[in-house]
Amino acid sequence: MSGGTSESHQFIYGRPVQPDEFLNRETELSTIFNRLRNSESSAIVGEPHIGKTSLLYKLADEATQQQYLENKAKGVTLSSLNLHTIDNDYTPVLFWEEALEPLLEHPGHVSIARYLKQASQAGYRRRSLERLFNQLAKQGKWLLLLLDEFERLFFHPNFQDFTFFAVLRSLSSSLGFSFVTTSRLPLSELNERGHKLPESGGSPLFNTQIEVHLRPFDQMAVDILLSRDKDKLSAKDRDFICRVAGRHPFLLQAMTAALIETTGNNRHSLAAERFYRQISSHFDDMWRTLDDRTRTTAVILSLVTLGGHAVGQNFAYGEIEQADAFGPELHQLAERGLAELVGEGWQFDSQNFLLWRGERWRVGTEAFAWWIRDVIIAETRRVPTYEEWVTNKRYNFFLTQEQWDTLLKTVRKTPDWAVRGVAALGRALFEELTRRKQ
Repeated sequence: MSGGTSESHQFIYGRPVQPDEFLNRETELSTIFNRLRNSESSAIVGEPHIGKTSLLYKLADEATQQQYLENKAKGVTLSSLNLHTIDNDYTPVLFWEEALEPLLEHPGHVSIARYLKQASQAGYRRRSLERLFNQLAKQGKWLLLLLDEFERLFFHPNFQDFTFFAVLRSLSSSLGFSFVTTSRLPLSELNERGHKLPESGGSPLFNTQIEVHLRPFDQMAVDILLSRDKDKLSAKDRDFICRVAGRHPFLLQAMTAALIETTGNNRHSLAAERFYRQISSHFDDMWRTLDDRTRTTAVILSLVTLGGHAVGQNFAYGEIEQADAFGPELHQLAERGLAELVGEGWQFDSQNFLLWRGERWRVGTEAFAWWIRDVIIAETRRVPTYEEWVTNKRYNFFLTQEQWDTLLKTVRKTPDWAVRGVAALGRALFEELTRRKQ
């Protein structure tokens, strides 16, 4: 365990992980590769920093392809495009030039080179691309196209054309071509955006893909991750990391790194403060992905965590108990790692649960409650989308103005540590976890 000197470690939170560092996602890998065996395409969907790009790297790995595709892996030509970096001059022609570049470098057969030239001369129209990929299939080959941050194309001025996306969908039926995308937006929203493009019509754009949704790690994966440097982490350390960061892979790695790198007295509170400074913008991004009802639920859940007993005694949740919409929103937060279902019962207790229809819920990562505190209580963090939401009184989905004011007033009367700073919150959490272990 690290307590006096800073140590090296292998926890990564500033870049996608490489294939030999990859952990978990076996189900997702099996699903995607089984579809690729049959020349079918998939869409990887998930929240910020959940591991979408890391999964693409794993798909691109030759050893992984051999493991899942076996003999079919010999025919793969891989092409990867990072669409996050495209500029305003990017066009559909440039897209196809980049996508087909690996075939140009290693055509493998004179006929492939001829079909590549014909496709280029035709401006990469649908029929010319179909002929190319059909020829690849006849030779037992296929192009696997990986598209990172695919939704960027829908916001690009040169891709406001239904035809480009319709061609991509049409090509996915070819045996010589498959593609896998990553996006924060679900396929339903991409299909909706596609219908709004000029000359749109017919079937949804992406009905040939299935959605592979990345969620936070399960507990087994969390335990495996934290065991990588188990000699540097005590049982109390691991409990603290899991409560602060939850099961989100990015947050887990960042919090573990902060704790191992922090030395001296009050190590846990100082590490929590350092971790929060480094990752608080992550919650800014997460907030933008939530709809108004889910935002309301997230705020109520966080304030209950901060308020504890005082909220349970002084705040009436009658309306929430009867709200049908509250349950789906809690489950949406759970899919993002921001909420956690922990049991049943109706009374509030020292662990600061929100109870809804017999279910006990708490914040999935304490750091998110700290973010809510900074934004709404301490008002030290400026998030324009949050301020706009409050101004428009979106909390009225579940609460009256009087109830909302009462909740804020109650939480602001919580112990001084709850409003002083993240270091104090981290210290209080560690002390609470230590008491439970005794």
